[in-house]
Amino acid sequence: MRSRNRGMCMAIVGTGLLGLVHPVTGGAQDLPPFGPALGQKADVVRTFKLKATGAVTKEVTGKKGDGRTGLTGQCNPASWANFGIQVGTSMATEQASIAVVTKGNIGTGATGEFKLDKIYVDFVSIQGSTIQSFRFAGPGVLTLTTHDGSPGKRRMIGSIRGSKLNGLDDAAGKLIDVEAAFDMDFSCGVK
Repeated sequence: MRSRNRGMCMAIVGTGLLGLVHPVTGGAQDLPPFGPALGQKADVVRTFKLKATGAVTKEVTGKKGDGRTGLTGQCNPASWANFGIQVGTSMATEQASIAVVTKGNIGTGATGEFKLDKIYVDFVSIQGSTIQSFRFAGPGVLTLTTHDGSPGKRRMIGSIRGSKLNGLDDAAGKLIDVEAAFDMDFSCGVK
């Protein structure tokens, strides 16, 4: 566990800065084809549930319109994907995120299992001037059961799984297993 002064930069996730990502921005109609710009969080996550077990046991949920849950990063079908879901705002006392980095491309509308080069999971708790953060990373699997890239109908439903993710920084030597399920008005590109 890392304790830091509130004025210092918080943990970096695979898709941006946890705690420093701009507030939730527009919805699906405003979302560029590959995802929000760096440092932005889009209000396109209909539902999200993350469950971690091991060194950190925690369940995190979020939904569209709650003012704290959003998509970060991008998924360009011509490149590897690097996107995530963040729950919390820059001033929230509890924040969590999961981000994925794929080994290969995810084509527009593609479904199935995709091997992940990395899953990044971050948990941050702020109590007064003390910031505690746990950060974990490791390989895993992204499963997409629905993936529609049609304009006005964009949708991605799936899950992220990883086991024995290694603790980074002050969580070194600790392990977690993680499962996350999501439903988003998002796709890797637009048809």
